[in-house]
Amino acid sequence: MKTLNVKQFTNAPAQIKVDRLVKAPIEVVWQVVADHQGMTQWMPMIKHVNLVKPDEKGAWGEGCERHCQFGGDLLQEKIVHWDPPYGYAYSIADMHIVKNHVGHIELIEKMDGTLVTWTQYFEPQGNFVKKWMAKNVMLPQVMKKALKNLEKKTAV
Repeated sequence: MKTLNVKQFTNAPAQIKVDRLVKAPIEVVWQVVADHQGMTQWMPMIKHVNLVKPDEKGAWGEGCERHCQFGGDLLQEKIVHWDPPYGYAYSIADMHIVKNHVGHIELIEKMDGTLVTWTQYFEPQGNFVKKWMAKNVMLPQVMKKALKNLEKKTAV
């Protein structure tokens, strides 16, 4: 298991953290979360994922880039940490709602499944209402729904 040093990629604080115990083996959960284009099957509001640039080895791990259609926004993401089957981290290019973003999905093997912890580091952008809504309503709801969908998708 490789340690992620988030400070390598952003100085933004952790804004949102959600977790869920998924009753599936870590390898099964990893297969789902590591499938970039398969995100549309469990991640709310992701309509399409376009793999833009592979990593140095021509694979889709650390260093690769993807574009995710998230509602009306195109998220330009780069995988900054890749540690099968324990998780990965991605950064999103600055946009109208967040800047200095890193998201980390961590998988921890447990006796009765896999603990999935998803942490979002960022600086909210926009006016007070927009910042508050992103941090306290929209993103947490999307993340919780995604982990619930992940649990359904990995049910054994």
